[in-house]
Amino acid sequence: MLIKTGINELDQMIDGGLRTHYCYSIKGSAGAGKTVLSIFLAWGALSQDIPVVFISTEIDPDRIIHYFHSFGLAVEEYIDRGLLVIDKMSLKSSGEEIIQTNSFDLSGIILRVSKKIERIQAKLVIFDSLSAFIADFEYKDTARSKYIDFIKRITSLDTTLIITIECDPITSSSQIDYLVGGVIALKTELINNQLIKKISVPKLREAKPLVYENRYTITQKGFRIFKSESEPLFTVDRSTGIKVLDNLLGGGIARGSVVLVEINGEINYFPFFLTLLYNYLTLNHGVIIHSNVQMNVNRILEEFERGQCDISDYLRDGNIVFLDKYNRSVTAVEAKEIRDMINLDDMLAITVEMMQAFGSDTEVVVFGDLTDDVNILNERDFLKLFALQSYNIKEHNAISFSFINYNAVDKKILARLRTTSDVIIRLSRENYSNYIECLKSTTGATFLAKNIEFKKSYPMIEIVE
Repeated sequence: MLIKTGINELDQMIDGGLRTHYCYSIKGSAGAGKTVLSIFLAWGALSQDIPVVFISTEIDPDRIIHYFHSFGLAVEEYIDRGLLVIDKMSLKSSGEEIIQTNSFDLSGIILRVSKKIERIQAKLVIFDSLSAFIADFEYKDTARSKYIDFIKRITSLDTTLIITIECDPITSSSQIDYLVGGVIALKTELINNQLIKKISVPKLREAKPLVYENRYTITQKGFRIFKSESEPLFTVDRSTGIKVLDNLLGGGIARGSVVLVEINGEINYFPFFLTLLYNYLTLNHGVIIHSNVQMNVNRILEEFERGQCDISDYLRDGNIVFLDKYNRSVTAVEAKEIRDMINLDDMLAITVEMMQAFGSDTEVVVFGDLTDDVNILNERDFLKLFALQSYNIKEHNAISFSFINYNAVDKKILARLRTTSDVIIRLSRENYSNYIECLKSTTGATFLAKNIEFKKSYPMIEIVE
């Protein structure tokens, strides 16, 4: 059985909905919205006439009903119809202290929950929160087997179990994560003096975990997730040569586009870069490469030879031009010396001259790695160079691809780059898997993280939908 959550974007993140015999944990810090999300998951099930047992370990039933009411959700009808049971449970009776031993026993809780499930034939059980039990018990290391038994016993009753856990989703991986089938992580970040809430699904058994995050808000209208994926508003006919990417972007990348390719430092972006480079050469585009230690002629030729691609004809015919900026890594002292010698106008003028040299009938693509630029130039000059070069790209109806490690650049600078860019593509590596996603495009299309596989020969990448 698949239970729709009532939140379409969340259903997409968890592969269609909540699965029977699965246990999901909702984890986050205090105030992140775990209980609120639990309430809306319960409401989503009730709206489909699916019986729900809602157990709180901290809040009285009347207060839970009040929470429902605060979002305009009248649950009394479902209680009267026998579709909803709300209760409060604890390891200890009111006013009593737990006698601490090396034993951690949930058998009483399991029995009480089981009886409530059987009474209304519940299909969804929400347990908010298991953290209260952990906090009450001193010998936490002995509790793992009891958690496993608790999860197995409840889900064996043909139910879906949801438990909430209080922890920092960024730095903490609770012991419950290893026991559940899916993890929904809620976190709050302070960005530009604003509290931004983000939701992700770092674990999903029998499905690919999603490394991206969606923003969410909690208002009187409910728990709203802002989808990070959208269809193109219109199409273009400028192919990148990567069919799946073209389809996702609405035909490709339009002429006059400034493309920022963000990498997380863990991924090797060269297969993506070389595939684009070779594709544009075969499409008879002129190619300009701002060469540096990362993106230099020797490395490019070696990688192409390894991938069994021959670009010698394109080099001989002048279809590809290298503008050498820095052919090696530089020290801090050398960076200052180079900075004092660099003339931004000359750097810009050479690129313009090369674009013009290809002729008006030849479409031009410019590639560059911004890593050295952002380290060598001061912030003002770096942003000025990027802005003026972007202007030149648009003026000459060309396309530029600029690669940068988004973890190694100041966030304010990255924000300015994103504002100037027409297309933002992100490449990342998480848990030994490689991903591509689009955060912005000229067609209005964006897409969430797609798995990419690297190949030894051309085409050197494959996007797995």
